[in-house]
Amino acid sequence: MAYIEVKHLYKRYHMGENVIEANRDVNFEIEKGELVIILGTSGAGKSTLLNVLGGMDVFDEGEVIIDGTDIAGFNDRKRTDYRRNDIGFVFQFYNLVANLTARENVELAVEIVSDSLDPVKVLTEVGLKERIDNFPAQLSGG
Repeated sequence: MAYIEVKHLYKRYHMGENVIEANRDVNFEIEKGELVIILGTSGAGKSTLLNVLGGMDVFDEGEVIIDGTDIAGFNDRKRTDYRRNDIGFVFQFYNLVANLTARENVELAVEIVSDSLDPVKVLTEVGLKERIDNFPAQLSGG
């Protein structure tokens, strides 16, 4: 069994009387540790698929099985727990609190995750050792 299995996934958005299929009959498997790249034109449904896999959005049909668990049955609370404890996000845009330092922003995650890592160690590992006490406006977007 693959670590991630997506079977006949459909995600539709209703815009008045129009229905837009962002994902139509998507099927794939990913093994644990496998590197995967999602390519497609603008509007092809890449972000929608990632939002579904990350539990940020729900889908209309199909199965999404992650580590043996079908996330389709997750209610709002279970999806929140899934995002908090099982998924990591790197957002395209800043999601930092502007008046907190880099360290303080990472410490926020420590408060909601049961098995968190040391904020200083994490920031050091990603090359921010010299900028731990900088505010988001003082950090590079890259």
